[in-house]
Amino acid sequence: MIYRTMIKKTLPRFLDTVNKNYRLIVPEQKGKETYTFKPYSGFSNVATEFLRTIIPPKQFFLPPKEDLFHVSGTSDIEVGAEEEPFSIIFGLHSCDLHGIDILDKAFSYGGKDTFYWRRREKTGFIGLSCLPDKYCLCKSMHTDFIVDIYDLFLYTLDEVYMVSVRTALGDDMLRLCPELFREPTGKEIAEYKDRIEERESMFTRIMDITNLADLLTLEYKSDVWEQYSHRCLFCGSCVMVCPTCQCFDVYDSTDLLTDITVRWRRWDACMRKDYALVTGGHNFRGARPERFRFRYLHKEIGFAEMHGKATCTGCGRCSETCPAGIDMVEVVRSIRE
Repeated sequence: MIYRTMIKKTLPRFLDTVNKNYRLIVPEQKGKETYTFKPYSGFSNVATEFLRTIIPPKQFFLPPKEDLFHVSGTSDIEVGAEEEPFSIIFGLHSCDLHGIDILDKAFSYGGKDTFYWRRREKTGFIGLSCLPDKYCLCKSMHTDFIVDIYDLFLYTLDEVYMVSVRTALGDDMLRLCPELFREPTGKEIAEYKDRIEERESMFTRIMDITNLADLLTLEYKSDVWEQYSHRCLFCGSCVMVCPTCQCFDVYDSTDLLTDITVRWRRWDACMRKDYALVTGGHNFRGARPERFRFRYLHKEIGFAEMHGKATCTGCGRCSETCPAGIDMVEVVRSIRE
């Protein structure tokens, strides 16, 4: 890993150059306080001081709905995969990069999901530092800093970006316009260290995750699940905006006029009543408290037992989005009391 600095006002020129060589995806402002990832259409539309997009970057590797394969009449099965151009996603924060790392593990478990990995392997990442707001929980989840997954990471200082170059792809991007990058000065390194300390002190939302998996197991029958299940609308919003939730449904549709049958995969949510409904009418999690509890158990215990880390990245999307105002910190605090 090497470090360089880039003068902030030269970022438009750098992104223009990257866009000429790759398909560049960037964050753009959508509403007054909402942001979304879009194909690059000029630096004036790029949001550099944002915290979270509505939909996380999982959309690029696991689309909300995709055609897995289709069959026409008596012809052979044709895989529905479209060739994607190599893409660079700019502006990913540390929590979202951790989210991609978690998805990589989930879609490699028991063999690689080819539909996920054909997109994932053709995507590079330029990370961007951020400052926390009232929803950010990444410090508690230990995802406020990242050392892998990305190709370049830009840490914002007063006049320059401290640029971490982690991969050969990151080095290739630097070489597109090498005149923009130079060795960091002692003053810039000192400023970088100061900024790390300042950022640490800005976190106000803290969740104690000490022995959390044990507590959730011991409180499996707690009344807390019942209480919050009455408040939850089970709309699934928290799942859709989560950077690591990856539940999906698979179904077929047939067009009787064209005789084409398509097998689809689309996002689904464990919070929905019919998610655990199986043939014969039995539902493994039909009751509201069971569905509410399952999401917490899977995030903090299930995945961690298989891969060694919980799947909450502390991005804050679920708490910001929940129409019932349910906050994960509040739920966990109730379990601890």
